[in-house]
Amino acid sequence: MEHPSSSTQNARWQVAAFGVGLGFIIASFILPGGGDLYEYYLPFAQGCNTCGYVPYFARWVLFPLAGMPESWSWTVLVAVSAGLFMWVARQNDINPLWLMMSMPMMSQLWGGQIDVFVVVGLLLVLRGKTPLVRSMGMALALIKPQLSFLALFFLFLSEEKQSRWQLLVMPALVLGLSLVVFGNQWITEWLSHALTLPPHLRRQASIDIWRFGIWLLPLPFLYRDRLQRLVVSLAVTAIATPFFSVYSYVIFLAFFAPFWSVILSYLWLAGWPILGESAIRLAWILPVGILAYFVYSLRKQ
Repeated sequence: MEHPSSSTQNARWQVAAFGVGLGFIIASFILPGGGDLYEYYLPFAQGCNTCGYVPYFARWVLFPLAGMPESWSWTVLVAVSAGLFMWVARQNDINPLWLMMSMPMMSQLWGGQIDVFVVVGLLLVLRGKTPLVRSMGMALALIKPQLSFLALFFLFLSEEKQSRWQLLVMPALVLGLSLVVFGNQWITEWLSHALTLPPHLRRQASIDIWRFGIWLLPLPFLYRDRLQRLVVSLAVTAIATPFFSVYSYVIFLAFFAPFWSVILSYLWLAGWPILGESAIRLAWILPVGILAYFVYSLRKQ
């Protein structure tokens, strides 16, 4: 049984995190933001296949955005994202306040990003009670495959052998239906268009370090615990591929967010006096710090 004082403390963290989330929601009525939503995801949800730079079947997740007034879409996305992130934090027994206060979370919500759906998908794969639920999670996480592919690969390997291939049922169904709806050329069309997306400053950290980080791709094999393997694989992806934006660091923080991770998430600001906004290129300090923690933990086992 949970100790009463522990339960009270957890409730306080929940309330504090709710306050931060509510602050984001209120701010969305007052301050400008949601740039990625309005430039990419809203036009995509409204029918522009090449606007979102995501697989076309992601529209089946984002379609509610097309049915609401544009003036409300960012606020609704912030509210849904904040609520789901806090729910995921609770399922993973992490402090939701540290997650909500992190720089990647601020960038995620302010930019109008959709990584929360990748996080929910990964949670379903990690903790789903049945192969069907885990398979649904895999399909959902694939709306941004450049972020989730390595984590899904290692979760697939950690699945019981008798149910492993059942995880592919929903992704296969989604793929088959998408070929019918969008045509059998949509994959090559999406890939060729996605590769034309010009690099932006928020992705510069991964662009700078991926040539070194790519050597860490086998690192998740060292972990047998599914949660540890998931966090390590996501952190490795953040520094081993050139497609991982700083706001997407929230994906691994949703599964592991100690207090010191909040500090690391803002540490790149120390370079601001010299580098200005380009200091965000140093944001890889966060995933590297997470990986250093887990590598050190191996020595203690």
